[in-house]
Amino acid sequence: MTQAASFPLRWLEWAARLGSAACLITLPLLSLLPATVVERTGAGKNFEHFLAYGGTGLLLGLAIAVPRHRVLAAIGLILVAATLETAQLLTLTRSAELAQFLSGSTGACVGVIAGSVSRTVLTRRIGAPQRL
Repeated sequence: MTQAASFPLRWLEWAARLGSAACLITLPLLSLLPATVVERTGAGKNFEHFLAYGGTGLLLGLAIAVPRHRVLAAIGLILVAATLETAQLLTLTRSAELAQFLSGSTGACVGVIAGSVSRTVLTRRIGAPQRL
């Protein structure tokens, strides 16, 4: 792999890691702040959970080079969804719902898969070696 070929991939990894970190900070805030403070999109809570965790999963799939580690990232996001839904039981204005946990978990898995596929296509296109 040439220096020129590795630049786009390194930039993408850096940007995806930064975005992932921002998402992983934002998810607990949006999940645990009082319900009156958080703006809803009108798309429905389950779809919002799917998109939030799916976007985070997509960024993690792009950011993580080793495929086995992407699987661990998906499992980690599922654990985050479970933890945050459970933590909502401790708040006064929130409630834990199984449907929202399942939506978030599904979104996390779909996002990591989409990020992994995108990363594979990009690495093949620019000629960068893949890590196993």
